[in-house]
Amino acid sequence: MSAAEGSLGTRLWDRVTASDPGLLRLAAGSRTAGSIALTLAVLTALRVPVPHLVAGAIASMAATFAIREKQRSQQALTLALGLPVALASVTLGALLNSRVIAGDLFFVVLIFCAVYSRRFGDRGNALGLIGFQIYFMSLFVGATGHTLPALFGVVTVAFAASALVRFVIVYETPAGVLLRLREAFRVRLAQLVSAQLELLDAGPGDADKALDAVREGTARLHETALMIQGRLEQGTSDESVARLVQRRIAGAEISAERLGLLLLTARSSERTDTLTLHLPGAPVPSGGREP
Repeated sequence: MSAAEGSLGTRLWDRVTASDPGLLRLAAGSRTAGSIALTLAVLTALRVPVPHLVAGAIASMAATFAIREKQRSQQALTLALGLPVALASVTLGALLNSRVIAGDLFFVVLIFCAVYSRRFGDRGNALGLIGFQIYFMSLFVGATGHTLPALFGVVTVAFAASALVRFVIVYETPAGVLLRLREAFRVRLAQLVSAQLELLDAGPGDADKALDAVREGTARLHETALMIQGRLEQGTSDESVARLVQRRIAGAEISAERLGLLLLTARSSERTDTLTLHLPGAPVPSGGREP
């Protein structure tokens, strides 16, 4: 019974690992939800009014999901720079709240700046997004000069909660992410091989469906390989280890693709090219041998 439960648990965990390589989406969602919950808990304990609770939730969400850097030191620097940007946005929102035309014109300019800041990389994108979101928040809650001190405190609490959740509660290291990505690659490779075996055994009526599963598995495996490639530099400090992992991932991916081509060729009397594996809608090779 325990062995069966362990096998079931392993299969379920493999599904989770394959559906979310590196558990990146789970970690991002946990950070955002956790920072919002922590911000609301602190502000509720301080008995702030409801509009300030809304402002805190929006500020916490913006401070959390806007940051995309992979290195923790870079994340900390961006978060630290984001606080004065957020405070400046709140101030401008409060000052321009009663000036409709000037406020609308500035809002358009701010949108342009937020989009243009993406050319400066992840940090520029994050600061532009924080500035836009916090300015929108100040308009949404009707910020005025009299409420600025309280809103400054709310935004500061939101950024502090975001930092606590990111760097303490939902702790994530580049090496840990790389390890989970490699595990996801292993699981997706196993799923692709299973799909290839089903294609080999599929009858004429099920061949198209089986081929679609192989195509999807091949694309998912390639996606995971690219994610590993993007994390190698941060995930390991040993360059030789990084090159070894890169070679093994590339070798496994190429081998899986060649196996798929061999299986497709085995089903037909003609040679199969790689487009059949990657191009949606490409027909299954016809004629020839039955599996």
